[in-house]
Amino acid sequence: MKGLSGAFRTLTMLPVPGPDGGSGASGLAWFPLVGAFLGGAGWALAAGLLRPGSLACEPLGCLLVGALVVVLWAWLTRGLHLDGLADLADGLGGGWTRERILEIMKDSHVGSFGVLALVGGLILKTTAAGVLCASGGLFWLGVAPVLGRLAMVAQACIHPYARRGAGTAADLVREAGLAHLLGASALALVLLACMIPQESWPALPGVLGVVVLLTGLTGLTARRRMGGVTGDVLGATCELAETSALVAAALL
Repeated sequence: MKGLSGAFRTLTMLPVPGPDGGSGASGLAWFPLVGAFLGGAGWALAAGLLRPGSLACEPLGCLLVGALVVVLWAWLTRGLHLDGLADLADGLGGGWTRERILEIMKDSHVGSFGVLALVGGLILKTTAAGVLCASGGLFWLGVAPVLGRLAMVAQACIHPYARRGAGTAADLVREAGLAHLLGASALALVLLACMIPQESWPALPGVLGVVVLLTGLTGLTARRRMGGVTGDVLGATCELAETSALVAAALL
């Protein structure tokens, strides 16, 4: 259980008691479990609102439920990953050198590229969640956050830290290794096996393929443009993976 409390405190607003585990990367293997908690919260909210015969079961009602789930996730995570997505979009869109990209990403202001990324991402995520609510695929609301947190672990374990010296995720990335990725992957597989109904397993490879592709492109782009990943890149990876999982599940 080492690092579990730290994983929840890092990725959510919950003041979970307990030791951090003594290492920046000690909680990485538990990230998918945090995703399962967030996914379960969204799943429970949607299931509670989508009662037979209620207005929530109508097409527009399902879209509203999807929006409420997305808002719940943003609240529970303090908007941390959304902030990372906006910062990465601003950095890559406005910077032409490694130093300038990192400087823009460190700025607390959100620019036009960041706004576009946030608006586009939230529209896609809300719409996909609404479609899944309407189609009866509520379990994907639990699956997507698990895949999003697993994608963060993969990014941290594969790529170096981009900034010189200290940074928000410096210890986490620099101490991450293959053991953390294998542990997180094994946990994620167990969680997915519990969440996904047997008849829906054929759709999983397609969803995983989209998530892996987008995560890989994000990591390679960050490494090429800025020399590695940062806390903002990890947050953006989570948002992109989570959103792409929901969109893929809604379309497949």
